[in-house]
Amino acid sequence: MIRMALLVSLLLIGLIAGPLLVGQKGYVLIALDNWTIEMTVISLGLMILAAIIGFLLLEWLVKRLLTLLTGSRRWLGGWGERKRQKAFTRGLVALEEANYQEAEKQLSKVDSAAFNGLDLLASAQAAAKRKQWDKARSLWEQARLYPAAELAATLHLVKLEIQQQQPQVALGLLESLSEKHQQHPRVALLWAKALAHAGRWHELQDRLKGWKKTLGLEKYDFWMRQAAQGVFAEIASKEGANQLKQNWQGLPRAKRQDPAHQAAYAEQLMEQGMHQDAEQVLVEGQKQGPHPLLLPLFKKLRSGNPMAAMRKLEEWLKQDEQNADLLSALGHLAKHAKDLALAEKALTKALSLRTNQDDLLALAEIKEAQQDSHQALALYKQSFQAGS
Repeated sequence: MIRMALLVSLLLIGLIAGPLLVGQKGYVLIALDNWTIEMTVISLGLMILAAIIGFLLLEWLVKRLLTLLTGSRRWLGGWGERKRQKAFTRGLVALEEANYQEAEKQLSKVDSAAFNGLDLLASAQAAAKRKQWDKARSLWEQARLYPAAELAATLHLVKLEIQQQQPQVALGLLESLSEKHQQHPRVALLWAKALAHAGRWHELQDRLKGWKKTLGLEKYDFWMRQAAQGVFAEIASKEGANQLKQNWQGLPRAKRQDPAHQAAYAEQLMEQGMHQDAEQVLVEGQKQGPHPLLLPLFKKLRSGNPMAAMRKLEEWLKQDEQNADLLSALGHLAKHAKDLALAEKALTKALSLRTNQDDLLALAEIKEAQQDSHQALALYKQSFQAGS
């Protein structure tokens, strides 16, 4: 635009000044060694004007050529991008269709940088489905180099290392994550699994304190129970049952009142054959009513005369006669105590409220002990169907 304005200005000046210079041609002399150029002022002006117009035309032509060439490169680049996008889409579709070989083939055509490593995650998943673990590991390690795929790739690698009994390697991967990623619920869950596989129960207990909100109450209770079981099992195996009881008494009151710790302690006592002590823990731990972590453990008691546990269950049943879980616990407890009449009555009522494979098997064993082979066989068949 500026050049055009200058050109127009020169033309106007020429139109105005031209008539004034008519008859006053003057001349210009240019001497270069033995070469001289002589012309009038008007000729020089016309030559300069022609040079300017030629320059502008040449500039326009060069720009036009560059635009055409650039446009061709963009078109070629766009075509390549569309081709890669198409391969990525086909790869994902093949993965969903369980055509893992085709998925790997299509995803191998994709530029990982353009997709922030997502193609590597998908390729690794396809390799894992084909149980090509080394290839899957390599792809996940490559995907970790892309920030967008780092967390997902690390989680897959951690799962693989735990699966292949390499919890220490898994823990190293988790520790390498940023603090922000370490607060992810999936990271906390896998970290708990890795610590459990490594047998680092005390560390698991310590970390669980900060994961209660992250994991949620149900998973927190589960892993706290696993950690407590691990700690109690270590004590019992290394120092014996008496030391286990002393250790329990030495725990803070908060832990002794925690259902997860109570369940783990009761189970370890039963493992050591101390069923009466376990019964006491279960009864005293449920003064406020049945707890989902503790109630099922009544079924495991093998005490010869579990009167305290039976009284507690019957007390609860008076308030909730149609509670199948309470009836089931009473039935199993009575069966182990050889009170087959009570066991049969409780289990029959529990099964009238809902079908349960364990209750069917227990009732079948009772019928078998009563020499009722016909009923026992029918119940065994029902239990098999319930489990299938």
